[in-house]
Amino acid sequence: MNTFVTEHHKSSVKYIVLSPDENTFVSISKSWLPDKITLYVCDSETGHCISGPFHILSSSIRSFVISEVYGCFSPDGKHILVRSGFSYSSSCRAVVWDIARGEEVFRIKGFDSVFILCGRNEGRIASIDWIGEDGSFIPPDISEDHLTRILVKLWDIGNGTSDRLFEVTGVVARFSPNGQYLAVGRRSETFVELWNLEHGKSTH
Repeated sequence: MNTFVTEHHKSSVKYIVLSPDENTFVSISKSWLPDKITLYVCDSETGHCISGPFHILSSSIRSFVISEVYGCFSPDGKHILVRSGFSYSSSCRAVVWDIARGEEVFRIKGFDSVFILCGRNEGRIASIDWIGEDGSFIPPDISEDHLTRILVKLWDIGNGTSDRLFEVTGVVARFSPNGQYLAVGRRSETFVELWNLEHGKSTH
């Protein structure tokens, strides 16, 4: 096993994710004023920078401060999903980044998102939207006290289009890291349901 120190970032490194073949890794940092996320693609044997820095600006959401950063490779290792959460809010934003071209493909607004790494939907992205009692979409920066239903969508990374997968009532929902399940909890219940993202059905 090789040991190395790699120093590229000028801000705190918040997340590191290995590519599926483990030959490269992406390190992700964040900075303030302006809110900015920076990516470097590095060789996992030497730590040498292969490409980057790539900058993702969050200028459209000045009212929030980035509090969480998460990254996930697509199964083919060609794209990375960079998700950022914001303090004083239950929302997150996600950017799909083309590693070879070094550019953003499209953005997702919602409460959570993840690459699906298994099953018939492998390679697509699942995301969560909230729906209010009147059937309208709720902005992702609203308090969870007003949330009633969850809409799970699948995104095509080639063109950024999305399809409805399934809808379920719930107030807390999080994807598993491999994008196989969605865990859903409700205020009125004492258990958590696991929904399978391959066929959109509750399994456990």
